[in-house]
Amino acid sequence: MMNTYCAQPSGCFFWGLWCVLYEFQTLITGLIAIGVAVAAAVPVWRQLRDSNLQTRISHRETLANLLRAALRRYKRVDDAIADPLRRANEATSDPIGEDTAIDAEAAFYLESEFNHLLDWYLVVLMGTEHADIEGKKHALKIALDALVTTLGTAHWADHNDQHDEDRDVSDEDWAKVLAECAQAKIDAASKVKDVQRAYRNLTTAQQTWVQSLRTRIARLDLTIAAAGE
Repeated sequence: MMNTYCAQPSGCFFWGLWCVLYEFQTLITGLIAIGVAVAAAVPVWRQLRDSNLQTRISHRETLANLLRAALRRYKRVDDAIADPLRRANEATSDPIGEDTAIDAEAAFYLESEFNHLLDWYLVVLMGTEHADIEGKKHALKIALDALVTTLGTAHWADHNDQHDEDRDVSDEDWAKVLAECAQAKIDAASKVKDVQRAYRNLTTAQQTWVQSLRTRIARLDLTIAAAGE
């Protein structure tokens, strides 16, 4: 029902406008309040959007730094182990790839090569990477230690005497030493293969981690580009 205040006849346009405003003053006031709220929210939304964008950019830089560090670390690992593994494979296999017993000189040389090899990575940096990589690092350390022990046994009897100023070994015990030495020369081939297998597993885990970082960076690049449009 029309308010009696506005029901009075009038031919004045402004009087009619005033009546309309009077009748809908609550609605108009509400619309004005909504408009003011939206206007006030625009800079806040822009600030939030900019903050989210900066967070994504910062996260992207963090992942990029992790990726660069990982690639440098993995290259250093490969540079350190590639040549010793190649020489160990040559020393424990014939030209057609069949296992062969290692000789004493090669065992002596390779023992020094593999002894504490990658300790900076496998021991000092233990627990600093993804759990799957850490598991593969542990397996490689076990394989390397077993190879070093086998190589040391393989050449020990050739470089030490049964009787000297430091030892006097009975014939029976010396026969055992010689037998262990001979067996170790044969076992060296399988120990080398264990190290090769463990290292392949480690590199697979490393590559998986690198790919996951690259995927996450690519996704962030898409969101950053979209936010900048």
